[in-house]
Amino acid sequence: MKVVAVVQARMGSTRLPNKVMKPIGGIPMIEILLSRLSKSHEVNQIVLATSVDKRNKPLVDHVRKLGYFSVEGSENDVLARYVQAAQEHNADIVVRITGDCPIVDPDLVDECIRQFKVSDVDYLTNTNPPTYPDGLDIEVFTFKALQQAQKEASKSYDREHVTPYLRESGLFTLGSVRHYKVLPAIHNWSQDMERINGGQKVAPDFTYCSDNNSEWMSIQALQKWIDENSNKIGKI
Repeated sequence: MKVVAVVQARMGSTRLPNKVMKPIGGIPMIEILLSRLSKSHEVNQIVLATSVDKRNKPLVDHVRKLGYFSVEGSENDVLARYVQAAQEHNADIVVRITGDCPIVDPDLVDECIRQFKVSDVDYLTNTNPPTYPDGLDIEVFTFKALQQAQKEASKSYDREHVTPYLRESGLFTLGSVRHYKVLPAIHNWSQDMERINGGQKVAPDFTYCSDNNSEWMSIQALQKWIDENSNKIGKI
């Protein structure tokens, strides 16, 4: 079964325009995300799902230059965009990653995919219940279930946010991956960009966590460092 990770991203964010191309330690956030995600052993292919909006051209060009595929679809109907990306790349299993999560953990992605494969469910996530930090969100589901949602979901909210219909309609079997301890957020948006960039100045190993074989351990170490040095970050 082919596993395709679909990363949704666009340049037209209202809260932080062009956020996915914002640099962290001099490297565009989307590049860090894709580099980390590419370390997954269970993902067969990574595809950027963006929209036809012309503002996304720098994003598309950069991602393609890095060697990844890109699909341009609807600006607001992100569910249709996911179906388009999954269909064009013959996905059997779809992994949903959002473009504002640069610290995506490939080990955790693999754990979720492996759990999905043995659970015999239509949809699995590590966000319900939310025991992992916000910013490590992973959703895994069958392409068949995604197609059904595409045909049946009529609310704009369901189509914009891709998976509410899978989780809330009662038509699909659900699974979850949980951490033994609820952890605080390592997140996104403008303030978090400042925190991460601040951390980059003091803890330069963060960007790719390349010096640590265990990605999840590196994230926990980063969270511990942020908690212990929050007063320093605020002054940088």
